[in-house]
Amino acid sequence: MFPIRPGSANSLAGGLGDLRANHFHAGLDIRTGGQEGLDVHAAADGYISRIAVFTGGYGNVVFIKHPNGLTTVYGHLKTLKDTLGTYLREQQYQKKTFEIDLRPAPGQFPVKQGDVIAASGNTGGSGGPHLHFEVRDAKDNLINPLLYGFSELKDDVPPYFERIALKTMTSTSRVNGEYQRITYAPVRRSDGTYTLTQPITASGLIGLEVLGYDKTSGSPYRNGISCLEIRLDGREVFAYNMNSFPNEQTRYMNIHENYEVEQMSGQRYHRAYIADGNILNLYKLQSNAAYRGRLPLLDGKPHEITLTLFDAFDHAAQLTFTILPEITTTKPLPADSVATLPAESDQTSDIPTATITTDENVLKLTVRNISAANPPMAKLHVGRTVTEQAVSYVRNNQAVYLIDLRQTLPDSVQFGRGVVRTNFKKRIIPGRGDVVVDGTTRLAFSPKTLYDTLHLAMRPLPGGGLEINQSTIPLNDYLTIQYQPNYPIAIDTMRTKAYWTSGGRASFLGGKWNKGRIEFKTRSLGRFQLMTDANPPTVEILSATPKGITAKIRDDLSGIADFRALVNGEWVLMQYDYKRALLWSDKLDPDEPFDTGSEVLVQVKDRAGNIGSDSTTIEAPRARPAARPKAAPKRRKKR
Repeated sequence: MFPIRPGSANSLAGGLGDLRANHFHAGLDIRTGGQEGLDVHAAADGYISRIAVFTGGYGNVVFIKHPNGLTTVYGHLKTLKDTLGTYLREQQYQKKTFEIDLRPAPGQFPVKQGDVIAASGNTGGSGGPHLHFEVRDAKDNLINPLLYGFSELKDDVPPYFERIALKTMTSTSRVNGEYQRITYAPVRRSDGTYTLTQPITASGLIGLEVLGYDKTSGSPYRNGISCLEIRLDGREVFAYNMNSFPNEQTRYMNIHENYEVEQMSGQRYHRAYIADGNILNLYKLQSNAAYRGRLPLLDGKPHEITLTLFDAFDHAAQLTFTILPEITTTKPLPADSVATLPAESDQTSDIPTATITTDENVLKLTVRNISAANPPMAKLHVGRTVTEQAVSYVRNNQAVYLIDLRQTLPDSVQFGRGVVRTNFKKRIIPGRGDVVVDGTTRLAFSPKTLYDTLHLAMRPLPGGGLEINQSTIPLNDYLTIQYQPNYPIAIDTMRTKAYWTSGGRASFLGGKWNKGRIEFKTRSLGRFQLMTDANPPTVEILSATPKGITAKIRDDLSGIADFRALVNGEWVLMQYDYKRALLWSDKLDPDEPFDTGSEVLVQVKDRAGNIGSDSTTIEAPRARPAARPKAAPKRRKKR
């Protein structure tokens, strides 16, 4: 049974497999008309197997186990109905905690299909009022609820293309003459199909990426793509189908999408090929399986590409275009032109300008304004060993050297009198534990830390801190870091903690100090700094009456860790909405008021251990002033 207004037309704000931050969306987001408090119905007979309250994520959530082995999940709830709500509140009071995770006995809370179990809400990480609804099998695989054919949902809208990208996959691949990733905006034709208006040339192994969405009838929201198919000259070479996936693998979304692009632009492109390290069982390879969906444009001939997007209702959008064979053209670099290398290079005068970037397994060194028609060989230094690398191509007054990092991991690259240091330390292989020690820094990789091979690069940051590769490389599981600062810093072992920093913002990681060294864990690469949070959280009691207590709480750096409210020394449950920074009381007996004159204390602790508080007394409700009698209307004098 559809869990919201069964029998009435509805629409969605999200679907199974939508690409979200660090995860695939696990079910349907069912719209509730922008309001909270709608009845949430049990989808089928069963029993309540789990009740939980989380600050973020699902918020207030209920799990129902069904006789056929399936489990349905109902998230972002406002309140639980009747005995469920009473049971939850009693357990929170017994354990004196807001966040809680309960597993009732199988016969404790039986439900029948259609029973009202809760009121819809906006709790946890919800971006607006709706019901999050999931279906899971006995092995905790997530199943697309749309497969159950709910009559409440109609969809006459096909998916659509927003952009596609072509990406070189090896150091010998080219798109429009270069090693690059380039995007195109498909144009919709009058018959509903799509095409590209710009010519494309390519050679080698090429990866396609798709930025596309689906909409359902009656909803303005963009949902994800259920199925994607790629054909090369009429032969299917890749297909992706999102009808079910293991809940435990939801974080593999980071390698299904182009994570680097998402971190840089916020756009989540589906990779239409299987990236190295991707273990998801969502793909089908019909021909040339060894290429894992990459397009083998190896014969110097034109090739027709057809991309088709499907939604869960089998509506389709199709894009067809032709890739022409690559024609190599080079231009001599202008002579008698010089510039300087970036500050991190070893040379600073009378040499060309160079930039260096890493793209998966390829190091790209771009050198501009070389004062010779024939670019020099690049010298790759690995310790005392030096090998030479010829220029890969010259284009637009730039010489490009492409270095295959699977073959060599240089600690510096020299061209002419210029030297660029790469800061590479070691090649880390996924599926293995590994430890790297560099000076006073120690990194410990578990077998699950990486999706794919990591070409580990480390360097100290100017002014203090540590950089490990870039934040554009995803981690699957935690990396453990031991770090001893080599710069002046006043260390308060309780309040000085590790933070991941990016774009002027800092995310708390924590850590424990031991003999001048801090150990912390991270699921992101990039820049790390030590910061001291000496400011306690701010607490402001907004009201305290016999009916209830409300308070605002905030923290400026490490974030809220815990809170509590006491009335005459007795613990009182406070509900918490982090999106509004608001606490409000939830009495064990909702009909019993607080006593007037009772002392109220609200305490909040941040993650650095600072404690802030505010106190007051319960005030009697103010009597409303008697309504003044309305004055008789004045009569206007006639003129």
